[in-house]
Amino acid sequence: MPTAKKSPAKKATPAKKPVVKKAAPAKKPVVKKAAPAKKSPAKKAAPAKKAAPAKKAVAPKKAAPAKKTSGSKKAVTTKPIALTPAQKAREAARKLREKELAIKAAAKKREADAKAREKAAAQARAAKAAEVLAAKKAREKAAADKLRAKEDAKKAREAETLRKQKEREAEVARKIREKEAIESAKRREIEAKQRANEKERLRRQKEMERRELEERKRREREEAIRVKAEEELARKRSSKPYTEDQAFLDEIKALLVAELEITNQQVTALDSQADELLVDREHVEFDGESNMDFGTDFDREQVKEHAERLRDKSEQITVALQLVAERSYGRCDNCYERIPKDRLRFQIPAFLCTSCRVFF
Repeated sequence: MPTAKKSPAKKATPAKKPVVKKAAPAKKPVVKKAAPAKKSPAKKAAPAKKAAPAKKAVAPKKAAPAKKTSGSKKAVTTKPIALTPAQKAREAARKLREKELAIKAAAKKREADAKAREKAAAQARAAKAAEVLAAKKAREKAAADKLRAKEDAKKAREAETLRKQKEREAEVARKIREKEAIESAKRREIEAKQRANEKERLRRQKEMERRELEERKRREREEAIRVKAEEELARKRSSKPYTEDQAFLDEIKALLVAELEITNQQVTALDSQADELLVDREHVEFDGESNMDFGTDFDREQVKEHAERLRDKSEQITVALQLVAERSYGRCDNCYERIPKDRLRFQIPAFLCTSCRVFF
């Protein structure tokens, strides 16, 4: 039994070594032949360990020191080992798998070599085609440059010929232009004088028309202002400022009636006083007192003047009552604006507003 445990350990050691050597053979074709043979046991050894009992899984740990003593594979295989039929079957299966893997690896290697050769051939063909194409392009470019150089030389000669012809034509045209310029300068001078005269005439005409238009517009504005003022004045003259305030008109009417009665009473009293002064003067003349004659006449004249003023006031109150009846009382006789209510109450009668009263 100890020998049976050691034999799988020796077989498992080569399965771990090829795992590291697997990537190297792909780049170096010389070592590729040995690599597939060692790679196959590494992949197939894993299922064998899973199917084996737990005792066999511990065997690799005991077989690890065998790496130092194993100098070569021949030294290990030369020892006579008694294998069980199951181990022989597994060993045969392992060798078969290694053989199959070696065949597959060789096929893969041949396929990789074929692909590499095909790729190299394709690259060589591409390089050769690129060289041929580059040579062709170079020849075409040289031919095109040569043709372009010929065309440029031809164009340069044609351009030089055309330039000289244009210079001759330009010289002839210049002389003609100079002659025409002298003649046209004279014509322009004459035309300029004519245009200046015509421009001045038109300017004066436009200035006269502008002034006439401004004068006409000014007159129209003044006429419009005058008409508007007359319309406004007519509107104010016919306005009735307190026609909607009947209570205020009734109040003013009562005040006017009362003031009229007082004024009439004052006029009657003053007339009586004037008559008394006249009787007193007659008595004074009869008595022969000349010193009292002058004073009596002066007092009588003052009383008569006062009575006359009160009569004028009475007439004004009568006119105011007539205006109240017409509902036009309260309008200024000068500016035709509304007279404030306070002035109408305290100035009886009032025919002018406060602003106009200053000037009259």
